[in-house]
Amino acid sequence: MASRKITPMFNDYVYEAIRRIAVEQGFTPDLFSVDFDEETRLECDGYVSFVFKAIINGDDREFTLWCKVPPNDDKRSLELFKRECFFYRETLHGFYEFQSEKGVSEESGEGFYATPRCYLAHCNTDKPEPEALIMLEYNEAFEKWDWDKLEPINLEHTRLVMKYLGRLHALSFAMKEQRPEVFEQYKQAGVVAGEQGSDLITLMKESFDRALTTMKTRFESEQERITAVKDGVFESLKGCCDPATAEPYCVVTHGDCWINNLIYSHNENNVATGVILTDWQSSRYASPILDLCYFFFISAGEQFRREHMDNLLHHYHASLTDFLSKLGGDASRQFPLTTLLRLMKPYRDLLGS
Repeated sequence: MASRKITPMFNDYVYEAIRRIAVEQGFTPDLFSVDFDEETRLECDGYVSFVFKAIINGDDREFTLWCKVPPNDDKRSLELFKRECFFYRETLHGFYEFQSEKGVSEESGEGFYATPRCYLAHCNTDKPEPEALIMLEYNEAFEKWDWDKLEPINLEHTRLVMKYLGRLHALSFAMKEQRPEVFEQYKQAGVVAGEQGSDLITLMKESFDRALTTMKTRFESEQERITAVKDGVFESLKGCCDPATAEPYCVVTHGDCWINNLIYSHNENNVATGVILTDWQSSRYASPILDLCYFFFISAGEQFRREHMDNLLHHYHASLTDFLSKLGGDASRQFPLTTLLRLMKPYRDLLGS
């Protein structure tokens, strides 16, 4: 499998969908051109999709889309691509609609809008000509985010992650209680095609191991310790994915929250001002501890965890509490700080942090 090259599902549907979005964005029909800047991963094993930019030119302006298509012949990747489509098309749309009903607009800066804008998320492989494409906003600022992925994250950038994870999870707690019939579909999306559950765990382990391998050169002094606790941490993370044991505190999680899936924006003084969470193919209904543990183990060093984790967990919970209150919920009842710290304790004991 390691040597097998997988080709992208790139066909007429992709071209037609991009042309349709161009017209929707105000380009004059038949008077624009589309160029492709491929950032394709030639070897797709272990990845869910191929990524490229579609650059639309016409009417004296340029508009760029960030596009994703699945592999042609990889069933597991296709299932996860469908999961990401569902997140953008259904879950995220529902979250945005619920926030709007509560009077929380994107412009207010108070809600959870930390995702790329999605123009299309579609996957139908039952047709003779398969249809599969995710089209997201592209911003030049995305490429200015030049954090060395091999470096552990710092306090400034981690506080932003905690802030928006708190808001993301607060949305689930609010909708579970106030819109249970709507939220039910988001819960079921976490177990899309139940027989694929083992595949999801397998992919999670592969992502987990790949991230550790990527970080290895910069964590050389910690390799013995990482190896010693890796299996225990993974089993802890896997347990977080099981609603049967994690309820009543399950939420819609990102599922693969580490530095490689984060895009930060900075001001003119290079101070981090915002973060966007990308790559939602591992999103699932699980314990909020999944996102927290995964992030702290993969993206933070031992000394960082020891010095800052307490403060950051309180920061996360304060963000969750504040936003949940705005949405009409109550964290002291739905997800108390004492519960968060209790659920984190086994993981922290593993790491000695």
